[in-house]
Amino acid sequence: MTDAITGLAMLIAVPLLIGLLLGIDRRLTARMQNRVGPPLLQPFYDLWKLFGKERRAVNQAQVSFAAASVLLQFTAFAVFATGGDLLVAFFVSGAGNLALALGAFSSRSAYGQLGGQRELLQVLAYEPVLFLVIFILGWQNGSFLSDAFGENLLYLLPLALIAMVPVVLITMQKSPFDIATAHQEIVSGVYVEYSGTYLGLLKLGHWFELAFVFGIITLFFSADDIVISLLGKSLIVLVFVFLAVLIDNSTARTTRGDMVFKTLAFGLGLTIINLVLLWIDVSGAIW
Repeated sequence: MTDAITGLAMLIAVPLLIGLLLGIDRRLTARMQNRVGPPLLQPFYDLWKLFGKERRAVNQAQVSFAAASVLLQFTAFAVFATGGDLLVAFFVSGAGNLALALGAFSSRSAYGQLGGQRELLQVLAYEPVLFLVIFILGWQNGSFLSDAFGENLLYLLPLALIAMVPVVLITMQKSPFDIATAHQEIVSGVYVEYSGTYLGLLKLGHWFELAFVFGIITLFFSADDIVISLLGKSLIVLVFVFLAVLIDNSTARTTRGDMVFKTLAFGLGLTIINLVLLWIDVSGAIW
């Protein structure tokens, strides 16, 4: 009963915290650009405004894919929040990204078509890294259930945590990897033919996707004291958000091929090195 209540509380609270993180993101970006920036709650105002606008869609398939995308992302985070299998949550979230790309393909817009192609390239770039990070976390923990993590893995898997940097950049739609939603090039890409409530649903689905990715990051740290544990997890997430904003404001958008190569080389390389070092330490092969 307690676990169910905790999971329900996470389902409600975490998306709200993601909205606050996006507000912090926008304020930090503004400060780095010597601007005042919007209010901290601006992401909530924007989402509320979208849900209040007229519902319009290019075709019914577009609506179906949008609904499928947000439902799948919500389900992925729900599996994580309720102590479910991380691998199941990973594949469900991936299906949500596929639905988003199919929604973009369902329109005749050249920008939407290009955005859908780039969305699939982003999935190709970061999902192998995310999968390997989840694998090494579960392997070291002895279980892939999200509620079974009680050991502090930060000192054992530091390289795997660093490998999450490009994953966060892509999911937060930050330079140099904001390929699918490049505003200056393809006018938001996958979102270009959505408006009003349907665009609001996709934005909400993106919040759930971020909640799942940041949830994976929080599994690296744990402490016996619940307060220290929550503070440590929050600090790690805030550090990642700050790094994403810093990199976003100091780099230019790269090419599609460069994004795939750098993400895979950096992410998989660090995670594999960490896995090998961990195996050597556990097996004593170095001796």
